Amino acid sequence: MSVSVTLRLYLIAAATIFVVVACQRVPLTSPTGSTITLSVDRNVLPLNGETAVRAVVIESSGTPVHNGTVVNFSTTLGSMNPPEAKTVNGIAMVTFSAGSISGSAVIRAFSGGATSSNTSGAEVKIGAAAASGNISVSATPPQVSQSGGTVTISAIVFDQSSNVLPGVQVQFTASNGALSSTTGVTDGNGVARTTLSTTQTSTVTAFAGSAKGEVVVTVSAPPTVTVDAPTNGVAGDPVAITVKVPVPAAGTAPRQIAQVVVDLGDGTLRTFTNVTADVSFTHVYRNAGGYTITATARDVNGNTSISSDSIVINFASQPTVSLTASPNPVSMTTASGTTPAAVTVLSITAAAGGTTGSSGAPVRSVRVTAPDGTLIYSNSNAVSSVTVPYRFATGTQQGNYTFTATVTDANSQTSTATSTVIVTP
Repeated sequence: MSVSVTLRLYLIAAATIFVVVACQRVPLTSPTGSTITLSVDRNVLPLNGETAVRAVVIESSGTPVHNGTVVNFSTTLGSMNPPEAKTVNGIAMVTFSAGSISGSAVIRAFSGGATSSNTSGAEVKIGAAAASGNISVSATPPQVSQSGGTVTISAIVFDQSSNVLPGVQVQFTASNGALSSTTGVTDGNGVARTTLSTTQTSTVTAFAGSAKGEVVVTVSAPPTVTVDAPTNGVAGDPVAITVKVPVPAAGTAPRQIAQVVVDLGDGTLRTFTNVTADVSFTHVYRNAGGYTITATARDVNGNTSISSDSIVINFASQPTVSLTASPNPVSMTTASGTTPAAVTVLSITAAAGGTTGSSGAPVRSVRVTAPDGTLIYSNSNAVSSVTVPYRFATGTQQGNYTFTATVTDANSQTSTATSTVIVTP
């Protein structure tokens, strides 16, 4: 074979190898006239969320492109993983990663002369951009006390289909008080939280994209009670006192007052808990004077209120006692001229003091003493009347002899009465 023929064959073989290698290295792309249609599994994503992206590539004849046709993907926000894929039965699949920035991502695909922009790109809303204007905001508890307090603010973010949105950044503002954080990211249940510390009524507003919601945190009203006591009382007598609680409005439950402490003004305190209605009780003042009764009410939120009333305690009426002797006078000499011991009978009547409409303390003891101070009668029980015979000793000289009766009531007040017996020869 000649050299020229050999060279010609060599060149043909080299050219063939070059064409084959070149064809192997050049990606297969869709032919002219093909169309690409994009779809995503989810068009609403939280921050750092992911979704599958499909590109369906169809030739102008209506058949899928050859397997292995390369499709490239792009996005205006987030990232594609991987950025290109080969078709299987006309479909190329990749994953879209949202990233940490809220917004609307537009995903496009192209292969050869075909591009998804010929039809439409696929839009995915990320984070706050996914909110549809529906945020539910709540406060726990809904009120603070008069001295202020801290509540938890919760904002639930929803998409257009009323599904909760995790991974959404929420911004918070408050008209009064201080927020622990002005931003938050919704958790797996679509809830973002912050705390508010305030001493005043405050409106907290939550924003996520175009969505907006608010809640009002109020300052709870203090509990209300009223002390009702009589104008006057008597030392030693029970005094009726009432702590009144307002009647609840129709259809509402009675307000529960955690504690009411009543200072009775004489060093005595009475404490009542879980009060929902009027509380009545009695108290005995031992000493006369003016007293201020003060009731301090506290509810479960720590709110307090004070109510007071005054009372004047008068001295208790002293008990009464009378003492008479019969016969009186008595003679030491009988009709026959003998001089036996003379006898008289002492009659004692005791009663508790008091005026119309008010009774004094009951009588607790009665004592009778002879003229020489000797105790001739004693009774520690309550008595109203008693008679005591007394025999003068033989040889008693004529003259006047005074007997004394002493009565003591439950308040240790005493009264005395005397009776003078005349002794004749």
